[in-house]
Amino acid sequence: MSKTPAQRARKHGPAAGAPRPGNAAAAGGNPGVVNPSTDRTPRRAAGNASAIIIACAVSAALLFGYSFLIVMPQLQQLSGGLAVPDTLITGYSTDYAQQLRTALGAEGVEQYSYWHKTADTIFPLLFGFTWLLLIGQQLKGRALRWLCWAPVLLYVVADLAENLAVDAMLATDPVGGAGWPSFLTVAKSVLFGLSIAAALVAVFAGPRRPRRPSTAAADSNA
Repeated sequence: MSKTPAQRARKHGPAAGAPRPGNAAAAGGNPGVVNPSTDRTPRRAAGNASAIIIACAVSAALLFGYSFLIVMPQLQQLSGGLAVPDTLITGYSTDYAQQLRTALGAEGVEQYSYWHKTADTIFPLLFGFTWLLLIGQQLKGRALRWLCWAPVLLYVVADLAENLAVDAMLATDPVGGAGWPSFLTVAKSVLFGLSIAAALVAVFAGPRRPRRPSTAAADSNA
């Protein structure tokens, strides 16, 4: 026969009669504290996720600024004023790609390809990771969440594929055909815009935080 808490307290001391964390959960009641040394709550977990999102977003913004404020102007200056394919959001022709290849030369093409393999590989991956976290945190409905995730995932694939296609096009002189690289550039640009729109939808359609009791009471008294 099991002893009552009072009997255990008389035999083993006051601490023996106190309920242990998790006993209520085992008996089917409210769950106890699994680890009393931690105070992790859903609010704190959400705060940690928000901190990760902010850090990744800042890093992605710095990479974006580095690419379009430093690398792109340098390549454009090296090519005599011709814009690189990544910035031609409406597409380009094979003739234009040949002009760019001639203007850049082998050294310029190598610099352009190096940027594709470094900063322009890290950016879409970091951007995609950040946007997936943001949308996943804001939207709980599976259908709407996947609908907003789709353009982000497709953007990452299109951007990475564009890097490979453009490098392959400019690797030879004369250049290869620009049809596929140009299509990927346009698709990437459209999907990037849709990804921004998806994040805005997630932010405005996500759950709203409940107002504090003091604020609600003040509004009701007013």
